[in-house]
Amino acid sequence: MEKSNVASSVKWSSRIEFVVALLGYSIGMPEFWRVPYLTFRNGGGSFIIAYILLMLVCGLPLYFVELALSQYSGKGPWRFWDICPLLRGVSIAVAVINGLSGINAAILEVWAFEYFVNSFKSVLPWTNCDNDWNTPSCLRDGSQTSSDVVSMYHNVSNYNRNTYNFIDKSWTTERKINNSLHYPVDSVNEFWLYRILRISDGFDHIGSISLVFVAYLFVMRLIAAFSMVKSVKSIGKIMYVTALLPIILVLMIWIRALTLPGATKGMLYFISTDITRLADSQLWTEAAFQAFMTLGPGWGGLMMIGAHSKFKTNCFSASVISTSATLTFGLVNGLVVFSVLGVMSEEAGVPIKDMMTSGGFSIGFIAYPKALSYFPLPQLWCVIFYLVILLPGLDVMVVDTEPFLMVLEEMFPKTLSHRRIPLLTIVSVVMFVLSLPLATQGGVYFFLLVNWYTGTWSVTLICLAECVIFAWIYGAHRIDRDVRLMIGRPLPVIVRFSTAFIMPVFLTCLLFISIFTYKPPSFGDYEYPLYARAIGWCFILMAILPILMFCVWIISKEEGSLHNRLQHLLRHTAQWSPASEKVEDVHRATELMANFTWKQLFWFNLTGKGGIIIDKRKEDVPML
Repeated sequence: MEKSNVASSVKWSSRIEFVVALLGYSIGMPEFWRVPYLTFRNGGGSFIIAYILLMLVCGLPLYFVELALSQYSGKGPWRFWDICPLLRGVSIAVAVINGLSGINAAILEVWAFEYFVNSFKSVLPWTNCDNDWNTPSCLRDGSQTSSDVVSMYHNVSNYNRNTYNFIDKSWTTERKINNSLHYPVDSVNEFWLYRILRISDGFDHIGSISLVFVAYLFVMRLIAAFSMVKSVKSIGKIMYVTALLPIILVLMIWIRALTLPGATKGMLYFISTDITRLADSQLWTEAAFQAFMTLGPGWGGLMMIGAHSKFKTNCFSASVISTSATLTFGLVNGLVVFSVLGVMSEEAGVPIKDMMTSGGFSIGFIAYPKALSYFPLPQLWCVIFYLVILLPGLDVMVVDTEPFLMVLEEMFPKTLSHRRIPLLTIVSVVMFVLSLPLATQGGVYFFLLVNWYTGTWSVTLICLAECVIFAWIYGAHRIDRDVRLMIGRPLPVIVRFSTAFIMPVFLTCLLFISIFTYKPPSFGDYEYPLYARAIGWCFILMAILPILMFCVWIISKEEGSLHNRLQHLLRHTAQWSPASEKVEDVHRATELMANFTWKQLFWFNLTGKGGIIIDKRKEDVPML
């Protein structure tokens, strides 16, 4: 029998639903552009090697431990920290990070939805220069030369800022009367910059708000809210569509691309390896951040998913399946991106490296619509592609909001335990209101600032703290016992060794390297003003300060010397117990022999020998 914790009393209906939820959590909209772009920027196959290695050696172990301990305890992001009360402030940090990420992710959905709507038009509006937003420098399809296309990508940002001031001038009039401009700008770029973004001069020019985008934000937030009404009962069903359908649609696009000239050339470019780049610290830094951002340890979502999992679920095989599928999808998506870029390159007569100079997240909004316009029935393929983009984006909104809700429900169980709909309504309304600045002409600058500073150093710090707590304070020997009681197998060697030794060292180095090589955000050649960077650092502090402040507050409440207070707060509480009542006796009995010395713990972490002995007469899990 499983005990009922307030926020996690509802369980996934099946193991398949549990795995699908993990896929929906890890495969989000950024995976459609981030892996291909980072691979391109960091030596192709060299980045792929580093990315695969870090996903398996660093990402998977912490992913599994978070999932396993939350499943074992049945506790979500707040109550999970009964494992170490001193760091309960991490749950507040997780709520802040997920809140900011959930607000920011909504605008990606809006931009994709606008493309989706325009894909139904008889003539795709980004394929011609006959629209109100086009400029005299717009290049019609088939009118550009190879040199035009290259200069298009290099000059679009400079062209935009120096030519138009959408805040103080009537840009439509300026566009019509200014015939002296000679910067060639592709029609798909103009659609992105002047129709979708309606981009302003910079961060300090917010401009007007788009009522259409506001309506889109409202609709997407409403859909996300309906998906969470019954917590995992509704989330699990929705993710069957939002997590699995994009995989099928991406494969459809890939199959179509492979029938066109240039696709193979693009894929070979993607996997081409410059082995010397493996000595570049930037490559390893970006591969590490991407691995942790993709799998999502430290974000609280895995604790939310694990808390809703049944006690006997084989969370290790689920972790391996989810990690392998996510890694494979990222690499396959990279092949898809570069196959269509190869088609573009073949059609325009431009080297592939010059097709990517727009860079970053823009690839999904510039390269893809341009490439798909070459396909027969382009409207159909554009509808399919932007449906692919929209569904994982919806997953991101859901999995960012649900941990936030779960933290509140676990913090105030008496007040909020049976008020799911009012709480969800209030949170959704607040997130909708806070996302409105993103619907302005300066919205892209807000988006990039939040994306740059949220979930990097703060999440890395959380992951580092978790490795120390799990392996050295709670102890890998206890995790080994917990895993045996749940799934009947010992803690995998790679998980034990990586959590105890590899990740603490690697994450510490990653923090120092990334801080010393820090570069402020930019959009094209636009540099953010100093005060905007200060706001970005505030986003980091918003996540880190709750951890520090909670530590100070809870230490001050304890009695005794500082050493005794810390010793008490670093130990798991009496409330930390298995979610299944059947193994509670075994759990309590083994705790009497679990107080290892540092020497014993080090030896177990290193070799896996000398762990806790479980009396098989007191538990019903077959041991391997």
